[in-house]
Amino acid sequence: MSEHDSEPSSGPATPTLIRAVLFDAGATLLYPDPPVEEVYGRIFAEEGARFSSEELRDALTAIWIEVQREGPADRYGGVRGEPEFWRGFLGRVRRLLDGGSLSEDAFARLSHHFRDPSAWALYPDVLPTLEALRTRGLLLAVVSNWDSHLPHLLELCGLSPFFQIVSVSAVEQTGKPEPEIFRRTCERLGVSPAEALHVGDSLREDYEGARGAGLEAVLLDRKDQHPAVRDRIRSLEELTRRFE
Repeated sequence: MSEHDSEPSSGPATPTLIRAVLFDAGATLLYPDPPVEEVYGRIFAEEGARFSSEELRDALTAIWIEVQREGPADRYGGVRGEPEFWRGFLGRVRRLLDGGSLSEDAFARLSHHFRDPSAWALYPDVLPTLEALRTRGLLLAVVSNWDSHLPHLLELCGLSPFFQIVSVSAVEQTGKPEPEIFRRTCERLGVSPAEALHVGDSLREDYEGARGAGLEAVLLDRKDQHPAVRDRIRSLEELTRRFE
């Protein structure tokens, strides 16, 4: 736990010197629809695996934690390493579930699904917030731990016109919570870290990572899981009001 975890839930308004707002992508701007667990479960079941929804959720969580402990900040292994990363991750999940293996057909189907923009949905507060911030003259960027397909996905989802910069861990070869990806993004925007505000849903990667890099940060707590965090919002609409 960091010192920020025990701070009071209400904090000061965003400083007027903020010139740029940086956003996380997953669980901040967009989310998988249907959920990841449902898609994995369907394809694993079609491959003959037998498991409960709880067992699948636990397996996904356990393997993801292992991957984070084993790998660098860029958990995807760079652009050229992405297919092998995902193949290895999904294969480990399948083995943990029932000792089975992941077929090439299953891997291809999963890869195709998550690269399809129809598999993703925008939160209803995203477009109004981005439009309002852009109208106020703020520079906007994305800083995300994602594979190299994210810029194209944002384009297909209609979000690209809002962002001057999209920084992706697989391309940058570094990711949150390391400070480098935040600092590079600020430099490309032409602002200092102190003039930037980062918004994301992860306490460690977004809130603490951005503050460690010298940025202001707001935790997007859609599910009300971190009431003790000082600077948090329940929706992006609250972010807009901070600039009024």
